Amino acid sequence: MNENGKETSFLQKLFGDGPVTILHKKNGRFILDVVYESESKSRTMLMAGNMQTILSDLKHEPAKAIEIEAAIADIEDQLMPIIKDLPERRCLVTSEQAFWGIAKVAGLGSDDELQMNVDTVEEIFNRLVDVAYGTPASKLEVPENREFTAIVLFLRELMHHASFYSIILRR
Repeated sequence: MNENGKETSFLQKLFGDGPVTILHKKNGRFILDVVYESESKSRTMLMAGNMQTILSDLKHEPAKAIEIEAAIADIEDQLMPIIKDLPERRCLVTSEQAFWGIAKVAGLGSDDELQMNVDTVEEIFNRLVDVAYGTPASKLEVPENREFTAIVLFLRELMHHASFYSIILRR
């Protein structure tokens, strides 16, 4: 998240029922930063995935169905070992610009803060699958680029396997 004071203030609002998990993308890696206390001193950092690994599976623009399947398998291989290390309470937050692209495609607006549920991410994923099977991307209003596809695939798998029902996007 941005600026330590703003992050602490924002996180304090979310701590009602327990820890908060912050999703970062840094140097091509997805990191889950589990914050246990509002003072942000008790944290666990979990490496959740590698963008380069996902992109290596997605060779075409738009991605082909077999490439999407391979990318999902790699994402699951990266996620499964850390799922058990996540807290029972599943509150997911990010300020990473890459995830705002999904909200834009979903038509969720451009507020400084919004909540996107797993069904919305699934709907965007389904559009990408339709494109992989031949529907024109322009007809379904989704970008054809590999990076967007990789971000959607990662977030979808994270939300499904780690039981995050929504993600809070914050600028």
